[in-house]
Amino acid sequence: MKRLYFLFLFLVAWLGGTGPAWAQNAPPPLVPPRLLTEETIAYPQGAQGDAIVVVELTVDTGGAVTQAIIVSGEPPFTSAVLGRAPAWRFVPARRGDVDVRARVRMRIEFHPPPPAQNAPNAPTPNRPPARIEREEEVSVRGRLQEPGKITFTGGEVRQMPGAFGDAFRMMEALPGVTPIVSGLPFFYVRGAPPGNTGYYVDGIRIPLLYHFALGPGVIHPGLIDHVDFFSGAPPAQYGRFSGGILAGYTRPPATDLHGEWNVRLVDSGGMVEAPFAGGRGSVLVAGRYGYPGLLASLISPEVTVSYWDYQARASYALTNRDTLTIFAFGSSDYLGSIKEDYQTKEKREEQLFKTGFHRLDLRYDHRLGTSGKLRLALTLGADESGADIQGDSKVGNGRLRTVGLRTEIEDQLGPNVRVRAGADVVWDYSDLLDPDGNRLSPEESPYSILYAPRHDVTLGAYADVAWRPSRRVELTTGLRADVFTSRRIDQPVIHILDREHPIGAPATATVAVDPRIAARVLLMPKLTYLAAFGITHQPPSTLIPIAGLGLTERRDHLQTAFQASQGLELALPLDFTATANVFLHEYRNLSDATASCGEIPLGDWDNPCLTRRVRGRAFGLELLLRRPLTRRLTGWLSYTLSRSTREALLVGTGTNAQVEVPQRIPAEFDRTHVFQLIGAYDLGRNWRAGLRFMWYSGRPRPRFDDNGYASNLPSDTRFPPYYRIDLRLEKTWRIGRTARIAFVFEGLNVTLNKEAINIKCKLDAPDRPRTCEEEKVGPVAIPSIGVEGSF
Repeated sequence: MKRLYFLFLFLVAWLGGTGPAWAQNAPPPLVPPRLLTEETIAYPQGAQGDAIVVVELTVDTGGAVTQAIIVSGEPPFTSAVLGRAPAWRFVPARRGDVDVRARVRMRIEFHPPPPAQNAPNAPTPNRPPARIEREEEVSVRGRLQEPGKITFTGGEVRQMPGAFGDAFRMMEALPGVTPIVSGLPFFYVRGAPPGNTGYYVDGIRIPLLYHFALGPGVIHPGLIDHVDFFSGAPPAQYGRFSGGILAGYTRPPATDLHGEWNVRLVDSGGMVEAPFAGGRGSVLVAGRYGYPGLLASLISPEVTVSYWDYQARASYALTNRDTLTIFAFGSSDYLGSIKEDYQTKEKREEQLFKTGFHRLDLRYDHRLGTSGKLRLALTLGADESGADIQGDSKVGNGRLRTVGLRTEIEDQLGPNVRVRAGADVVWDYSDLLDPDGNRLSPEESPYSILYAPRHDVTLGAYADVAWRPSRRVELTTGLRADVFTSRRIDQPVIHILDREHPIGAPATATVAVDPRIAARVLLMPKLTYLAAFGITHQPPSTLIPIAGLGLTERRDHLQTAFQASQGLELALPLDFTATANVFLHEYRNLSDATASCGEIPLGDWDNPCLTRRVRGRAFGLELLLRRPLTRRLTGWLSYTLSRSTREALLVGTGTNAQVEVPQRIPAEFDRTHVFQLIGAYDLGRNWRAGLRFMWYSGRPRPRFDDNGYASNLPSDTRFPPYYRIDLRLEKTWRIGRTARIAFVFEGLNVTLNKEAINIKCKLDAPDRPRTCEEEKVGPVAIPSIGVEGSF
């Protein structure tokens, strides 16, 4: 790994060795691009009403449009804009005496033609052309496009079948992402368990992005501007996770009144935003309430399921450079069961599982010069998860309270240099409570051995420099340092069942240093070489992210990941982009109970395998062919060929013998092939249809001994492959200039396929061979029929 790292540094230094020196003075002001001629767009045939489309154009140094992305708007108006925009010509943007590439947003207003005259031979009126206005400019010269980053907008994801309009559900369709079970929002990213993936909203860390089981995202989709996904070696600003990073960013405050709403079979939601103080301030409220229990009760009347979320944001511009914002959001999920007391025959509802979190973020933003920005923020958080008391063993409810301070700064030091830096400190208090809110002791709940009450304080700082040593090379070098401290509270000597349970030192402090480096090298006009390398660290984690719960034991032994990737990016005709990456990730001290426990029951509190660490490795090839999903005809192809392994001390359990054997085995959720194909088409007359086909190979089957007991050694065979088909059909009606209403049908797994997830074997008689059969889940299918609108 070290040889690969230094070879990579040498290659980049050699390619960029002839570049210009860094600029020492402040950059001259940017002159935005300007249209050469008065451009018009004809009103689309079959369209109705007024419409506004905002399109973001990338204008190169020759004044040509190289990319057009819809920011807002509806078909067929968006198709009309995208069909015309590539022909526009601009006076290129300039910084000083140098032509630079830039992004510019154009606002296009459509108005319907006047009604035809009643005279039989009256000529058909001409459709009035659209009015085009420049909305804003954003320079991209000198802004590095990080290798390995995949960005998609909220409007783009709304067109993807099976995503239900949620930007975060796009993660399932990305290369390098392997689902645990189809439809469930828990994924392995390049071999790292779901609990090792970091989720952020506006730089705020949150425990989960989706509601329980098959629910939608915890943030209203109308609030999301875009989402960035890193499958490995993310920028230095993202730390404390050894897997992937999914970061969502909210839309900037609006200057006009607008809103969205939807009513579906399983939930309803809405969002409204209004400016005040002459546009200097803005207030937004949004939320959603889910009632999937109404449908679930038809199948299982004793089950109750519900979820809700909320978002509220207020911002005010103190000056032209200073803005204050307060942002509050949270979510809750509940799963219960109706039980009947066998003596009194009274029915009561028992909480099987409940989880939720809340965040309050107060931030101050200051613009530095013409291209820099500074942010100071204070974040308060509260997370909870748990269940009712079950039998004689108190499970308890995990609770986490968080206070965090962070600062971020970014500035352009010259036409070829950009600097980002930041620091933060986070205090976490966690414990385990009974339903009455009292802290559980180890004697009351053995689970508190794994989730002991503690104070955690984490301090971190990072910096990276993105620079262009030559016209062909863009390079980002970064460094992150974190100090992880943890102190357990009230540590008695724990003796249960006449056995002592050591849980490590009561206080720990560990330092982690994470270097990152990434590069883009232009090999030919449309072919770019991509490379990235990084080291990341993370405290012990649960297999899947659970709000309020984190493992206590051995917090001085951090999970470590060495992440490396190389690839090529090719710009194709018709705005298609093809990307191919090869990757190698090495994991040390990994928290993955599927490898360290195998078939041992995970609910056994006295099981040492839950805190045992393993080594892991993942390598493979990722392919992505994409066209913006907002185009009239669009396509998306994602394919991952990978291998994920674990090197663990395996415990054989077939005859209750405790035999530890070090061996490299396939990861339990290793899937060799993951393939997805997405297509969408604007049918005209405001109809749009989309289809997604998903196929992946089965994971390894468990191995069985002669007595029919499962071991944690995988066999040479795998479960059958699985596929599913998702559909989306939308019909939109325009109302006035900006309002719309739409009927949407969307279905996940419309073929109602079942997925094999386990295998059971039994001996019918001592003299007969054992019989085995596959256990299948599902069909995991979600029908969504609803009405939505905006104004």
